[in-house]
Amino acid sequence: MCGIAGIFSGRLSPDALNRALEAMNAAQRHRGPDQGGTFVCPAQGAGLACRRLSIVDLEHGDQPMPNEDGSIQAVLNGEIYNHAALRHELEGKGHRFRSRCDTEVIVHLYEEEGERLFDRLEGMFALAVLDTRNGTLLLGRDGPGMKPLYWAQTKHGLLFASEAKAMFATGLIAPEPDPAAIDAYLAAGYVPAPLSIFRGTRKLHAGNYLVARAGGVREGVFWRLRYSRDPAPTDDRDYADRLEVRLSAAVRSHLAADVPVGSFLSGGWDSSLVATFAAQQAGNRLKTFSIVFPEYAQADESRFSRLVARELGTDHQEIEYRTQDMPALLPSVARSVEEPCSTSPSGVEYQLASLAARHVKTVLSGDGADELFGGYEWVRLESPYLIRKVTPRWPFRRAAVLGFPVKLRRALRLLAAADGRLADAEWRRPCAPEEKRHLLKPEYCAGGPDVAPVLIPEETLRSCSDSLQRRLAIDFTARQAEGTLLVTDKVSMAHSLEVRMPFLDRGVVDFAMRLPSRLKVHRGREKRVLAILAQRHLPREIAVRRKRGLGYPNRSWSREPLASFVRQLLLDSNGPLNRRYVERNLPAWTGMRGDRRKLLASMFLQLWWNEFIANRPPVSG
Repeated sequence: MCGIAGIFSGRLSPDALNRALEAMNAAQRHRGPDQGGTFVCPAQGAGLACRRLSIVDLEHGDQPMPNEDGSIQAVLNGEIYNHAALRHELEGKGHRFRSRCDTEVIVHLYEEEGERLFDRLEGMFALAVLDTRNGTLLLGRDGPGMKPLYWAQTKHGLLFASEAKAMFATGLIAPEPDPAAIDAYLAAGYVPAPLSIFRGTRKLHAGNYLVARAGGVREGVFWRLRYSRDPAPTDDRDYADRLEVRLSAAVRSHLAADVPVGSFLSGGWDSSLVATFAAQQAGNRLKTFSIVFPEYAQADESRFSRLVARELGTDHQEIEYRTQDMPALLPSVARSVEEPCSTSPSGVEYQLASLAARHVKTVLSGDGADELFGGYEWVRLESPYLIRKVTPRWPFRRAAVLGFPVKLRRALRLLAAADGRLADAEWRRPCAPEEKRHLLKPEYCAGGPDVAPVLIPEETLRSCSDSLQRRLAIDFTARQAEGTLLVTDKVSMAHSLEVRMPFLDRGVVDFAMRLPSRLKVHRGREKRVLAILAQRHLPREIAVRRKRGLGYPNRSWSREPLASFVRQLLLDSNGPLNRRYVERNLPAWTGMRGDRRKLLASMFLQLWWNEFIANRPPVSG
């Protein structure tokens, strides 16, 4: 796991290019405290930079990584789990290796495959390959979107980095708000790719690659989520057997490291199954990590995580969520995440990552299971879609703008939506278009693109055979990639911690794409195929549990000192929010049954503004 960055086809002098690359590395030191390196090609105005968190081949994996003659250089953020098999194949073709690390495999695979190399990679990655022979820069991001990658076309050349702040550290561009991205954020709760919250800066879409040459930039797609029918359908138990084989193999490959690997453990099915397979295969006593909520009994799952830890005999560590800690913590969280995101409990995850990083360099998590197998409550509810089949749209369109309670208005917008994809987007929406116009100051109201960037691609839509698949697809391709996984990457790497996700292994994802919907959600029961594995491997008390997501306790926002912090943040700060509207609605948002979506959306937008816009640095000439 690393922080990568670079400049391509720039107009900087060699000294200025070196300084810019060093500044990018310094800004991302937290992502890779073990080693830093740069490569410069002055003739092409290009260079690469990397900060390395050493996990595999600790002594010989320094980056940037060259080929034999140094004409091709690569940097990698992530892990390629099939790198050993690829190395064996490449050695058979005559390639010579000087290390055991996965980045060197990318260099030689590029020599063989060019931009088609992405089809061969199994893992999580954002990577860059600089080919000085033909003046080409190749960027790519893994299919699920586990690793982020920002880029920007500037008068100084193309800049890219794992984190936007690395590009700003050069002084060549400065953080400026993008009203269109703010609009999309308030419609989704996260900033969907290819948008970035910063004007002029883009995020490479998950499953995409970018080819840059002196003459311009071209983007392509190497992976998209597509459902298919299982060519050999079978019974429920056999499907569970097949998933167990794939998940166990994924855990095994994700444990491969030259440093100890731990595991997050919440006490739910997903993390408990991952920890169970990891404990069986680790070869030593597995370290597990949980966050507990001693102030909030309804949110606290410590008895379940402790039960699993006892059953597995792990070295179990816990950290407490305390309301009093949040005011000091949340600004640091916002600076780490770099974008406003209200769909993921970033403050909770930040604390959990800080605990794990004191003990290990890398951990396994259960991320991805809910999006693949149907763990969220909204995908279990079929009644709105049944109503849509038998009613016209126009009565609901008229009623949706009236002053009904929040949940009723949300349901009316769903029923009024022109098609299924738009209806899906309404489920997750924090703010309706008319609400955004009230919430924002006029100069930050863009009037779009609203939910358009989160809608699933046409090729994904064509592969869906029912509405459940379509709803899972929007969670997987949009909310997970640009919300959940972005936050996981940023808050973990803020503590120099790598998070690996076996459920997002290619073999598990491919299996889930062929799994019949009845084994995901059926008659209101979630993740039915995982329920079978839970019954086999987990204590009965865990196996019979219903899904409960990790999040902020609802009552924490009305308790001191957090309540005063939120009020001061939203009412006493300059920024994009309309103070009068916020002040009028804040008591309702923070009440016991308040609209948490608007509260969190407003709060994280203002936190981001304070960290990046309020005191933004000037741009170099």
